[in-house]
Amino acid sequence: MPFDFAAVQNLVRCPRSRSELVPDGDGLVSVDPNCRLKYAVRDDIPIMLVDEATELSMEAWQSVMRQHGRDPQSGRRLETAAGGAG
Repeated sequence: MPFDFAAVQNLVRCPRSRSELVPDGDGLVSVDPNCRLKYAVRDDIPIMLVDEATELSMEAWQSVMRQHGRDPQSGRRLETAAGGAG
């Protein structure tokens, strides 16, 4: 059974910054711009060890944030035109 991030996204947090995570390829990335850690997922198990995580460059982290509709400076979710106040 493949790793189902959607099933645990409200439970799993970055161990260093306590921020949310977003899936990216074979790992999970912290949305904290000061942290920028990517945690590997091996054999469908997320490896949530800071010592084994990879720190992404600012450019790579910003690219991941854009792919997930997040501000590439802060990592916060961007408001969409359809989701605005009505």
